[in-house]
Amino acid sequence: MIIEGFRKIQLKGLLLGIFSFCFITANGHAQKVHFSIFGGRNHVFEYGSEDDYVMSENDFPVTPAHAPFNFGMALVGFFTNNIGVELDGRYVFSSKVILQDPSDQDTVEIDTAKHYAITLNFVYRFLSSRFRPYLLVGGGIDKLLAKYETYTTEYGYDIEVLAPEKTTDVIASLGTGVQFFILTNLGARLDVRYSIIFDDPDNQINLNVTLGLFFGFDI
Repeated sequence: MIIEGFRKIQLKGLLLGIFSFCFITANGHAQKVHFSIFGGRNHVFEYGSEDDYVMSENDFPVTPAHAPFNFGMALVGFFTNNIGVELDGRYVFSSKVILQDPSDQDTVEIDTAKHYAITLNFVYRFLSSRFRPYLLVGGGIDKLLAKYETYTTEYGYDIEVLAPEKTTDVIASLGTGVQFFILTNLGARLDVRYSIIFDDPDNQINLNVTLGLFFGFDI
């Protein structure tokens, strides 16, 4: 109940933050707005435990580390030269992983589910030169795009992978990066983010590294 209540509060906070971002920038309080497009890899750390093994119910309890591709877009409104608010959206593709049954070592190769995340982040940017490092912290929601799949294991057994009942989770992120200004309103961005998707029964820890371009404009 506590976790579910926190998810509802987080979702309401995200929606309020999006509204606030649009309202403030629309009323001309932002000094500069940056629009970014980017792509990269999302390293998902291993999750699950062999202790969760249940025959014919949870035969493959551990999901190994994997690194799917992802792309996204972000809009940042800077209210001073250093402080800003970012609205970030990312889409993560599926990747193949090999699961193992701890009881008999049977294996199966499956495709991980695609998902996307929308977060609202507070940004603090250092310096005023061509290179501008920054830190950010924020959170939002992650939406899993899972569907029913059937796979055949190495030993010839058919297994069903069902979509979970709950597909929307809270995500928290902490990141750093650097902007490099090629021109006054054009530059490249390297971004690294550590995030946690609060899921049941196992939280998912991610390290997301992206490279992209940003375009700046006054409003």
